[in-house]
Amino acid sequence: MPTTVFRISSVLFVATLGILQQELGLAQTNAPRQASGATSASNNIAWVTVPAGRFLMGSQVPAEKLAKDFSDYGRDADYFRDEYPQHPVQITKPFLIGRAEVTVGQFRAFTEETGYQTKAEIDGKGGWGFDAALKKCLGRDTRFSWRDPGYPQTDAHPVVNVTWEDCQAYCRWLSDKEGRVVRLPTEAEWEYANRAGTTNYYSVGNTPEEILSKARTLAPRPDTIRQAVQDLEIEPGDSLPFPVPVASYAPNAFGLHDMHGNVWEWTADWHDEKYYSYSPIEDPQGPRQGTVKVRRGGAWNTFPLWARSSFRNWNTVDTRCVNLGFRVVAEMNTWEIQKYEKDRPIRLLFVGDIMLDGGPGHAIASGIDPFEHCSQLLLDADVTIGNLECVLGRGGQQINKDYAFRAAENSPIYLKKYFHALSVANNHALDWGPEGFLESLKVLKKSDIGYFGGGEDINAARGGLMLNVRGKRIVLFGYNDINIESNQATDSLVGTAPFQMESVVEDIEYAKKTLNADIVIPYIHWGTELVPMPDEQERTQSKRMIEAGATAVIGSHPHVVQTVDSYRGRPIVYSLGNFAFDYFPLDPPVWHGWAIRLSIPPEGPVEWETVAVELDPRGLPHPVVVE
Repeated sequence: MPTTVFRISSVLFVATLGILQQELGLAQTNAPRQASGATSASNNIAWVTVPAGRFLMGSQVPAEKLAKDFSDYGRDADYFRDEYPQHPVQITKPFLIGRAEVTVGQFRAFTEETGYQTKAEIDGKGGWGFDAALKKCLGRDTRFSWRDPGYPQTDAHPVVNVTWEDCQAYCRWLSDKEGRVVRLPTEAEWEYANRAGTTNYYSVGNTPEEILSKARTLAPRPDTIRQAVQDLEIEPGDSLPFPVPVASYAPNAFGLHDMHGNVWEWTADWHDEKYYSYSPIEDPQGPRQGTVKVRRGGAWNTFPLWARSSFRNWNTVDTRCVNLGFRVVAEMNTWEIQKYEKDRPIRLLFVGDIMLDGGPGHAIASGIDPFEHCSQLLLDADVTIGNLECVLGRGGQQINKDYAFRAAENSPIYLKKYFHALSVANNHALDWGPEGFLESLKVLKKSDIGYFGGGEDINAARGGLMLNVRGKRIVLFGYNDINIESNQATDSLVGTAPFQMESVVEDIEYAKKTLNADIVIPYIHWGTELVPMPDEQERTQSKRMIEAGATAVIGSHPHVVQTVDSYRGRPIVYSLGNFAFDYFPLDPPVWHGWAIRLSIPPEGPVEWETVAVELDPRGLPHPVVVE
């Protein structure tokens, strides 16, 4: 086989036997499993394993909408500025997290064994607590500490009145007990664990009424909604609004209790209201320095506005309060991670044609995320792949043809947000000529989005994209069968990889036999527009690709969905239809498309499911809700 160029991110690597690999520790809403020995013998910490994955951190709606939705609180959009911009985050390794907040009993075990005294007990200032005579919480006062917050508590209640440094002391002690690093969660780990794959205001709903019924939070009244929580008057005989024993409410999708309400939870990070604008994508650790630490989640005396998944609050490290506690994270060692990941299937999500000109382009130019309604779908995979049927960047000269597509200027921001890789093997890749195509590839590289199916010559175009996902090698190939002559790459010309059966089989076999790829998937741009079924030649060709070693065959171009066949236990998806596409005069009144999720286990047949999407009048996708 000729020398092949395999691309990943913004790097090119030319190899015959070598291969460039990218480590992706990505998953999204896989149900967490209890770790082996999930309950700590030292003080009864119940651990839950949270899978590696990715999510969008920060507010999922514009600040103006947030201020409008919670207008009764009297906060303007600027109040929420530190929740923006929403940005993609990858948690690259699974980790253990406490099923619930650290309890009074668990903290007591620490103090009794070590003789530790909290800051509130030794600095002569005390903590915060509830004064029954005044019917209010007050502090600092030497009457109050973690032992007595002024309201009844049992060993099952969350511990409060602990400073950030008190939490560090507990973590050091528990690290020795557990034989592993135990620490506070980073802010990113906390929000990822809180959201558990959701994209709403709360992980358990999207309205204040839902959170009030599913978490220990406080319902505002017209006379209190703008009042500081420490000024709220509380009747001593009320069972509300004090904390309840941990895990009194149902858990989120990761099996975690009290991620909203009950008590605020310390995180490891310093707070910087501008941090989201420069936060790294992978495992962000927060600013290097600061004056206050982030706390998250809201508390028993918190109104729903402040219990949202994206809301950020902060305190000095010396703060101790009647509504502030913590939850701990434990790091897994390499052997534990390998054991946990070994039996989990690789989950790939493919979508169809993505054209970000016209209606979708106008939406992007207006600041609208074109994929926002499908964000949960797109994030729920180890790797998300689509077919980019437009040119990125502003270079090149438009080719004389009926339809030429150039994406809106900010399109790479939204592509990077959701997609790991994009096929460029289609009949619109050269709509702005060779220069425009090469600029598109540069934009993808700069955006750290893998691409396949096209390049500066035929070797590069035929070259696949290899990803290493949890130790499994995945190779993606792209080929174009539409207007081949005007789009194909040659030894000296840029372009796309032509769909020529012998070459395709050769590439698949090379990836399987020489590169030892575990998963090989060709993405073919073929078929006849608006025809709902493949022809017999395409069926025969697909079977041959499976026989050569393809794990699945994915197709696009007809703009409508076609059927899915199974051959030797492997799916053949002839056309996914449109995923984001404008409407033209002879088009159907509504575009429909599919996303297909492949679940590929270490052994056994490939499993798959299709998710239907419907494109709105702007050409933006929405999941079809099945009644």
